[in-house]
Amino acid sequence: MDYEKFLSVYLTASTSRSLISTKDVVAVEMATTQTVKIWYKGGRTIVLTLNAVMATNNNDVSDFLANEISQSHYPVDPQSTQANLKNPLIFEIATPFPNDIVNAAGGTVTVTSMTIA
Repeated sequence: MDYEKFLSVYLTASTSRSLISTKDVVAVEMATTQTVKIWYKGGRTIVLTLNAVMATNNNDVSDFLANEISQSHYPVDPQSTQANLKNPLIFEIATPFPNDIVNAAGGTVTVTSMTIA
């Protein structure tokens, strides 16, 4: 049975996590220098707004999220991944994002809001 999987990400204005479905994702792109858009089959989207502007043509956040979405379905080491997760259907994303992902000013990158359309 193929269960629906989710990425769990903190919004900086909240102490709770928001869930992003990884099912039926067809594209992840930097829509602007401050937003990432996740496209689903059927046209549904999620837009993540970042805390600061990324450098022009910087796709680090969208590439990172696309990789995490892929990994949620095809973990590098499924047994290790399953054993280390509290819930094998929810993959927690560290925020701020990893240190190699920085905004145009060289600062940390977080998600401030999420809009579903």
